[in-house]
Amino acid sequence: MILELDCGNSLIKWRIADNTMQIVKRGVSQNITQLLAELDKQQLTIHFCRLVSVRSEQETEHLLWLLKERYPLVKQALSSAEYLGVKNGYANYTRLGPDRWAAIVAAYHRNSQATLILGFGTAIISDLVNSQGQHLGGFIAPGLLLMRQQLLSNTGRIHYHQDIAKNILAPVTHIGSSTEEAVNGGCHLMIQGFISQQLLLAKKYLGENFVINITGGDATHFSIANAHYLPDLVFDGLALLCPMVDN
Repeated sequence: MILELDCGNSLIKWRIADNTMQIVKRGVSQNITQLLAELDKQQLTIHFCRLVSVRSEQETEHLLWLLKERYPLVKQALSSAEYLGVKNGYANYTRLGPDRWAAIVAAYHRNSQATLILGFGTAIISDLVNSQGQHLGGFIAPGLLLMRQQLLSNTGRIHYHQDIAKNILAPVTHIGSSTEEAVNGGCHLMIQGFISQQLLLAKKYLGENFVINITGGDATHFSIANAHYLPDLVFDGLALLCPMVDN
């Protein structure tokens, strides 16, 4: 069995696949302790583990140590200057998050076309790749929940009822008639504006013919015409960056 880990800023997403890459089990854990407990419950023999992590260097190293104590082969995905025909657009390629790099490589590898990648998680990320595989760069903005959290923690007179707060992911259908609706709607519209600008920039830098790939836990809460929803895009890139047998 193969264990794959996507260690994000807020959650650790994991899945277990057999040797034909059929997914046997998947889950989400809050932290390393919960992750290991969940894996122990599966009672499956893992012979290979690969991970991508944007957590602190100390936390990632600790997780790697724990995994190497358990499994015979563990690989970590890192950003590189070029891989599978995709060229990293950062002057210092190591500064590009490895989860972004995994998504970029996987997205371009799907069809070798100009691509706009939008990731909706704790942060909202966009990346542009032209038809030659050159990553042009991108943008990072706070995600919906983070945006709301920052607004509430830095404004003393905005009071927010948590039951209504759960609707922050709902589409905006009317002008907010309460503080909760105003905050939810305002955050949602800001993200819609971000998306609109990314589409305009993609047309400017990539031309009229480009593929839109979206991923991340909040991706389904936004309507983007002709977008391909790829929930496992980072995992797909992880498999490319960390094959069982080195290229």
